[in-house]
Amino acid sequence: MARPLVTTPLRSMLFTPGSNEKMVAKAPSSGADGALYDLEDSVAPAQKQKARELVAQAIPGLKKAPGAPLTTLVRVNAVETGMLEKDLEAVAVAGLDAIFLPKPESAADARTADAILTRLEKDRSLEAGGIGIILQIESAKGVVNCYEMCTAVPRVVGINFGSAEDADLCRDLGATWSPDGVTLLYARSKALTDARAAGVPHPTDGVYMRLDDEAGCRADAALARQLGYTGKAAIHPKQIAIFNDVFSPSPAEVDYYEGMMQALGEGTKAGLGAVTYKGKMVDVAMAKHAERVLARARTIKGR
Repeated sequence: MARPLVTTPLRSMLFTPGSNEKMVAKAPSSGADGALYDLEDSVAPAQKQKARELVAQAIPGLKKAPGAPLTTLVRVNAVETGMLEKDLEAVAVAGLDAIFLPKPESAADARTADAILTRLEKDRSLEAGGIGIILQIESAKGVVNCYEMCTAVPRVVGINFGSAEDADLCRDLGATWSPDGVTLLYARSKALTDARAAGVPHPTDGVYMRLDDEAGCRADAALARQLGYTGKAAIHPKQIAIFNDVFSPSPAEVDYYEGMMQALGEGTKAGLGAVTYKGKMVDVAMAKHAERVLARARTIKGR
């Protein structure tokens, strides 16, 4: 069973409370790469069923909307809540690309979600393995067991690191969040390394809570990209343009790497294994990085 969602970009994913009918209706026009409907923290216990129904109704028509996100996501409730099966029974419909699974701490959690999805896909004649799982890394155990969870089942297509200020991961670590990212640097790097080692295509970062701090939001996203993350979850539409920009190769990067590839090509014709380009020695290892950046730029341009 091949991993779903391998090539689509997920630079930005907008959280939308599933119980808010107006916000659910507006989600397709946000400009985000992913519409991320929430059944978990932003939905009061008494509103869970309403949220399931609203989101289930919205999913089938989402991709038909003009300018709609390429990817449809739903954050369900954690395995430990006992609500996961009801959530999946409601939203595992044609058009759903992946679920966000919050607070997983072991491979067993990923396998539990996988087993329910496998049953529902079969019962509803959906593509086997077509609904991916993105693991929200939100606890110390989640960080420690990240690689094990990423490799637990083929439908795990990414992680979302719990970098939010004063949220679950900070609490579990006993950490005080810092704007410079130092507090969570080890956990953020460890989760990213595990996800990359597991080969999941979408290692993404968590939310930035300070809505009126555009500079801080951009800096937080830039740090995540420097580490190797490919996107970030948004809690407000005004963050989307920032994330789409930060997690896209810039025109200067594209020009640089296109020039590098041309210089390497000319060097190869001349029988050289390495060449000097803009004052740097470059060889096949740098070429592989350049190819990756240019491929991502082409994918984003073509979305």
